[in-house]
Parts: sequence; C-alpha cells; structure tokens
Amino acid sequence: MITRALETKKVIRTRMKQAVLRKKGKAFAEFGITGAIAKPKYVSSADPEMENLAKRVFQGETASGCVRIDVLSPTAFRVRYAQADAVPENKTPMVERWTASPCKITEKDGIVVMSTAKMKIKVTLDPFRIETVVKGKTVCGIGGPEKDYFNVNDSYNTGVAWTPDGKSIATENFDLRPQEAIYGFGEHFIKLNKVGQTIDLTTADALGVLTPRMYKAVPFYVSTSGYGVYFNHSSLMTYWVGSLSAADIQAAAEDDFLDYVVFTGNIPKVLSQYTALTGKGVVPPEWTFGYWQSKISYTSAEETLDIARKLRQHDIPCSVIHLDTHWFKADWYCDLEFDKTRFPDPKAYMAELRKMGIRVSLWQLPYIPEGSALFEAFKAVGGFVKDKDGGIYNVKICFTKGFQGVVGCIDFTNPAAVTVYQTALRRLFKMGAAVIKTDFGEAAPLDGVYHDGTPGHRMHNLYPLLYNKAAFEVTKAVHGAGVVWARSAWAGSQRYPLHWGGDNSPNWANIVPQMEGGLSLGLSGFQFWSQDIGGFLSQTGGDLLIRWMQMSMFISHSRIHGVGVRELYAIPGKDVQRICRDYIKLRYRMMPYIMREAKKCVAKSLPMARALVVEFQDDPNTWNIGDQWLFGDDILVAPIMDETGTRRVYLPEGTWTDWWTRKKYKGGTWLTVKAAIDKIPLYLRNGAVIACGHEPM
Repeated sequence: MITRALETKKVIRTRMKQAVLRKKGKAFAEFGITGAIAKPKYVSSADPEMENLAKRVFQGETASGCVRIDVLSPTAFRVRYAQADAVPENKTPMVERWTASPCKITEKDGIVVMSTAKMKIKVTLDPFRIETVVKGKTVCGIGGPEKDYFNVNDSYNTGVAWTPDGKSIATENFDLRPQEAIYGFGEHFIKLNKVGQTIDLTTADALGVLTPRMYKAVPFYVSTSGYGVYFNHSSLMTYWVGSLSAADIQAAAEDDFLDYVVFTGNIPKVLSQYTALTGKGVVPPEWTFGYWQSKISYTSAEETLDIARKLRQHDIPCSVIHLDTHWFKADWYCDLEFDKTRFPDPKAYMAELRKMGIRVSLWQLPYIPEGSALFEAFKAVGGFVKDKDGGIYNVKICFTKGFQGVVGCIDFTNPAAVTVYQTALRRLFKMGAAVIKTDFGEAAPLDGVYHDGTPGHRMHNLYPLLYNKAAFEVTKAVHGAGVVWARSAWAGSQRYPLHWGGDNSPNWANIVPQMEGGLSLGLSGFQFWSQDIGGFLSQTGGDLLIRWMQMSMFISHSRIHGVGVRELYAIPGKDVQRICRDYIKLRYRMMPYIMREAKKCVAKSLPMARALVVEFQDDPNTWNIGDQWLFGDDILVAPIMDETGTRRVYLPEGTWTDWWTRKKYKGGTWLTVKAAIDKIPLYLRNGAVIACGHEPM
C-alpha cells in the first residue's frame, strides 16, 4: 500500500506546533492549527519539487489547518482535521445518520475541556493532544508528541503527510497500553487480538484464510480499555497496532484530511454505537438459517433435482441448493441467463424444488464479459467503470475457458447501471430464485473513472457496500425480505447480510484462522457470517469433514461448498453421513433458539458467533481465545480443531453445564477435554433455556 511510505520515512509532513481555540458551540469546538514541515532528512532528494518545498518551510513558512471536534452523544465524538480554514463535511455512504449532543466547553491554561454527562474530552493545545476521560480514567489518548524522545518519526500524530510522488496521507495515533487488547478491522484471519500486527485495509481476493489479505475490511476497532474508533474513510488504509511504535495504535489513510469517531463504553456498547452510526443489521429470512447444499459447480436442473430427492431419501435436511458458476451457457460466463439446454424450464425447475421445501441460490459476480445481451445493456447506459480515456475499463476477470474479450466492472455509482442490474435480478426472482450469491467485489479498479466522480482510491473499498446494497434491495423488493450471500464488505455492509468467509482449504490448519476471521468480523459490527464447510479447494471427507460440520452448526449460517463431491450420502466413510446428518438435524431442532438469538443479536448489535471477550472483557484469559465462541447468549462452543480429538477449553465466570454429561463446572477455569468423533464440546450457561422444536421432516 501507499501508506507503507510512512514506514520508510520518505515523507514530509505537517507537525502540530500551536493551537488556538477559534470557536465554541453547544456541540462542537473548532481549533486553528499552526504547523511546520518535518525535518529535511525525510525528503526525497531526487524530487526537486519536494526539496524546494522543504527549503521554503525551513526558511520560515508554515502551514495552517483546522481541527473540529463534534460531540455526537454523551459517549461519542467526531474529530476532523484538514489543512484549510474549515474541515470537510465528508458525507459517505458508510454513515446512515449523524447526530449532535450538547456539551459544556471550558478553557483554562491552554486546555479545553468538552464535558457531557458520561465523558470529558480534554484537548491540550500546545502540543496538540486529545484525552478521553470516563469516570476519572483516561480511556483513550490521541496524538501528542512522540513517546520516544529521539523523535525519529516512529509515531505519526494528528496531521497529513505527503509521499515523494505527492500523494496525501492523513495520519493519527492512539495510545496503546501495556495491558490492552484490540479487535476488529473486519474479517482478518491473523490472530483475533490485533496487538503487534500491521493491517492493510484493502479489500482483495484473499486467496485463502491463512493470510493477512482481506475480503472484508472495516475501518473500525474496539479496545478492552473501554473505547472504539471508526474512521469515516473508504480510501486505502494501514493500521500499525503496536507494530511501528510499541506504545501506539497508528492509522494512515490515503486522503488529505482526517475524519474519525471515538465511542466510549465496553465492547457491546461500542458495537451498538458504531452500528447506530453506520447502520443496524437485519435478521435474514428464517429459511436461510437451514442447511445449504452446494458445490462448484452443479450444472443442470436434472442433476440438482436428483440431489434434492436423494437428500430426502437419506433423511438429510436441506433448505437451499446453490447453483455456482455453471448455470450459464459456459462456466463462469456471467450473463445472468440459464443455459437453455441444461435448464430448459427454469421456472418449473425451481417450483419443483420449492415443493420439496428447497429454495435456489444463484451465483454471479459484478464483472460482465462482452458478447452477451447483459453486457450490451450495461454498455448502452454507460454502466461500466471507465478507463482514463473514457473506454470500458477491462478488469479481465473471467475464467471461462478460451475467453479473450473485454470484461466490464459494473459501476454501482451510476443509477442507470443499478437499474439494469436490478432488472436482471428481478427477472430471476420472478422465475423462482430466492437469493443471489454476490461473489467477488474486491477488484474495483484503483485507477478507474466512476460515474459519480468518486476517485478510484476511495471507491475500491467502498464498492462492496454499493454492490451488496443493490442486490439486497431488489431481493427485498421482490420477496419482502432482503438477503445476499456475499464475500466482500466494508463499513456499513452489516446492513446487507449475510457474508461468508471466502475460499478456504480442506486441512486442519485452515479451521482456526477461518473462525478467527469470522469472530473478528463479529467484532466489527456484523451479526451473521458463514464459511465453506469442509474446505473449498479440493475434495474433503473423514474426520476433518465431521469436525468441520459439527462446529458449523453453531454459527449463524451453514453451507457445504467446494470442489468435488459435497453430498453427504455420496462421501465415503461409515461415520460421515450418520454423524453429519445428526448435527444438521440438531440444528433444525434448535431453530426456535436460533431465531430467538438472531433477533436479539440484531437488536443489540452482537454477533451470533461471539468471541468470549465480548461478554467477558474484564477477564484477560479471554483476550486471545479465537477457537471458542458463544453461539447466541447461552451456548459455549469449543470444537475439536485437530486430529487428536483433544483440546483445552476455557470456561469464563459463572456456572457451566456440559451439554452431553450434564456435569456442572465452576467458571474461571481451564479444562482438558477429549471428545469422541461424534461429540463436540458444548457448555450451557447457568439458567439457559434452549428452545427446541420438532425434528425436521
């Protein structure tokens, strides 16, 4: 990323030297800033323009700017900075509604205090620094001088930097305490607690779940110290969580201004405030919580009808059959048309499945290859992202064998393109399709030209939000309830559930990182999440599939998917079908509990698969646990994640009852548990009521 330039020090940057209170309001304060440019040793001598700028600065020129702090509520405030006389309004699609809350503002001895009933925002003017005080305790320190007196720019406080090629980078830093854990940033697969990590927030085809690359990036984090921060930016970003300066969480965004919000409170309260700003989730339709049958790729109506009948014959419950990349005339050729030979009557086909209680999910992606009526429909309205010369930007993402043409990226900033897209999906829904898999979405070109004028470096990460919104809204318009099956996401995407975890691999090493990514997404404001049961990239089976199936019945949504045979009745191994079927049936019996918890999770903005730290924030034992979770309020899930059948389980405070033996355990303790192949370690919170229904037909 461009923000890597900060690590190499090849930047010049504004330094806060003096601040003067300019204006007071009932809900905001504004500060004028006088600054100077950093030391010339950090300027690229190969760039004459930058050298000249440095010379002017060190001859006495200074830069001026403005900081504005708005109080949004008694527990949250917004900070904006720009090198101008006023800060930008910065309206973004990520935020649904800005609020304002009155506060008391006082000034004494160069310190401004903005007070609400719940917090104090203490602003030191020289040197400029913000401290957030709750109940007499500083929970969040922002900016200020470097903590290393050598002042070698290991930490970048409130301001703007420039790279040698002239790009602007807005920077901020937050104190990182010795006993503090940090979570969030989206579906990040590297350890749940982010302290010590460098995180690039750039949506990408991650190509696996053992990587720092991210399908779902979110510019938000939450701390065990009692606060969280959302950056109202969609540009490329990097966070250094104690990895550039050990005492700082640092953020850098490729913009010429800063805009972020600080929330105070424990983790559940911060998540609730964050989603109140960026949009509350919704509960997907009840049928989506059933079992999804899928592979890459079913190819005909006859094939899937036969699978549906065999699932019923083998007493395996199923609510959805997904058609992946080959329901078109050629594999991967996305024209949103059923192949007329293999699907001669799509409406009758989907109606027949519906009679068996099974709905149809359809795959597609937002990259449309030329040669189809759909391509021409988008082209006619200027509905593709353009290149700098005004032509269609060729994203070249089409895996159809032998295809060599142009592939256009749908421009969801163009209302006419959205209309073409939604018209095509509406036609499929009228035929009987229930849901669209909004695959990909991470390749919006950084140098593309977008209809609404948003520059590419801001649109790349924002694109998934607009993409999934378009599909979700037309689904809701036709069916009365919205849902997608999405891979990519950005801030605000929790409004358009649901999301799955991308392309994993069928081996034991993938299970824990896959789940840590999902738990991380839950700590980023998302309630609903799934993943490919058994691993996507090759054939799966045996104990690995059984263990994967067991744990997957205790997350919000459950879909088997991948390469090779994915029908349980056809997978070898005497125990596979029996044990996996028993757990699928258990999930269906638990549907009353699942639906009750789903509604509660949306109301409270809590994930259904919930990292233990969410509810036990004051217990440091939970801070680094990414292989256990709460399923709703009352079920603690500790799956077996390797070949040994044995694991360590931590039970937090309270009394916990073993699901299988009914033995009670006092919390605050570690157990060593050995589980037979047909058992997953499960524990019930004291007083839990797990509402269950009848076994599925």
